Amino acid sequence: MIMRCIKQLSVLLVSLILMTGIACAQDQKDKQAAKPLKDKTVKILMKYALSLMPEVYTGPDGKKITINKKKPKEVLIPLEDASRIIVVGNRSAKAQNCDLKVMQTLNHNAMVKYETVFKNWTDKQKLFINQLHLFTVLYMTGNVKFGEKAPDKSKQIKPPKESELESKYKCSDEERQKVSDSIDAYLESVKQLITEELKRRKKLGANEKKNEELKKAQK
Repeated sequence: MIMRCIKQLSVLLVSLILMTGIACAQDQKDKQAAKPLKDKTVKILMKYALSLMPEVYTGPDGKKITINKKKPKEVLIPLEDASRIIVVGNRSAKAQNCDLKVMQTLNHNAMVKYETVFKNWTDKQKLFINQLHLFTVLYMTGNVKFGEKAPDKSKQIKPPKESELESKYKCSDEERQKVSDSIDAYLESVKQLITEELKRRKKLGANEKKNEELKKAQK
């Protein structure tokens, strides 16, 4: 069963890499619409991302969050939302392969801003979102392989930071420019969406504190 899932993941992710327009999914100027991810692909990626999550996370403030993998509904997010995160992760992976570290960080940060403004995720779901993004980057950059010896479950797994990951692939100057342009388009798209949301909330007389948070997210 596990081997079948691994083969499925490999095949489906190869298809994901071949989707030439996927990194530009947020670019409204792109005349050719990006192909949507298949639910099967998203489900497999979510499954592996969840399996690699440690049982206990300790935040910067010392707060601990326990992940019960036997209750996935407490952690997982809808397929449509997961697909959006995977697209961002794929773009982050391309930025890393092209040695665009700053752009990679901006791409990830824009994703966090979007999810914070437009979604109401629990702490567990927020952790899963970051894990799904990281797992996508790990796989697409060749930093994770299947069939390797499983880690000691008694030890807490500490995922590497994206800035610490090694690029296994390289890209041409032309591809580097395309990746940079796609991230610029994504950043602009998120900025515009947040600006429009701020205007909408002001008209509705939304909470001023929430509006201040939106203004910070615009920067």
